[in-house]
Amino acid sequence: MTYGQWTANWWQWVFSLPARVNPITDKTGKYADANQPSDNVWFLAGKFAAEDKEFPKRKCRVPSKRSILFPVINCEANQLEYPHLKTERDLINYVSNDEDSIVHKECFINGEAVPITRVRSDPPVFPLTIVKDNFAGIKSSGSTMAAADGYWVFLKPLPKGRYAIRFAGACEAGRLNSGADYDLEVE
Repeated sequence: MTYGQWTANWWQWVFSLPARVNPITDKTGKYADANQPSDNVWFLAGKFAAEDKEFPKRKCRVPSKRSILFPVINCEANQLEYPHLKTERDLINYVSNDEDSIVHKECFINGEAVPITRVRSDPPVFPLTIVKDNFAGIKSSGSTMAAADGYWVFLKPLPKGRYAIRFAGACEAGRLNSGADYDLEVE
């Protein structure tokens, strides 16, 4: 799969889980393993972008020999949440413009900076199912089309051990912030 296909899968994963057990709304890491969709890749999540700069501190275990994918800061738009976005081009332009407003992005593993890559979803518009009581508070649920764009980190499998992963990003002139701090154990 391409990097962009994995990011589209990440969005499908987070929207498949209700807010009460969603890794995005999870403060401690208790739900980090909820519905992990692959035997090859483990998904992590930041928090839903908000004006506060307080990030969750999560502990979780990741099986060995799995790559790890997470967004430093990203954007998704779908037609259930934004019915005025009528065409595929509307969706793509919306997320592209949002990501163009990024003013800060950083990621550290054990205090060392790691590269961050901008990745657009592949395909540019993909199917998405949004559950009731979703993390984003979208009132409508069901199937829709979505586009996504963002800054991501995709790690090769880490050796067994403990890792401190910290990532953060901000957009809209620093008004909205996303990120998380992980105490990660690869077992």
